[in-house]
Amino acid sequence: MAEVLFDDSAKHVRVVDEPMNGHYALYVDEARVGTLSYRIVGQWRILGHTEVDEACRGRGFSQILIQVALDDLKERRQQATVHCPAVAQFMTQNVKYADVIDPSHPGIWVPAFGYDPAA
Repeated sequence: MAEVLFDDSAKHVRVVDEPMNGHYALYVDEARVGTLSYRIVGQWRILGHTEVDEACRGRGFSQILIQVALDDLKERRQQATVHCPAVAQFMTQNVKYADVIDPSHPGIWVPAFGYDPAA
């Protein structure tokens, strides 16, 4: 069953977890314009690919989608493995989400030099 995780009615933007489709989806004016795919393996989520429709790029929608997905994982206390370059880039700029990434299977995300997960 789909779950609304973020709803900014002023901007007509919603992010929904759609587990039956294996992705988080971003809607603008009720039209799906972006997705962040995932697979559930045991208690982990493998974050696969972020895509935003070409007509909607450059408006920060991928950042919203990724941040909401990572906030969802934090709240669920689930860890993830990153296979999406957009998520890896977001993580580099937002290391406060580092605890969401499984340190034994981080995927393509490499913590910044000097990052201490215990801090």
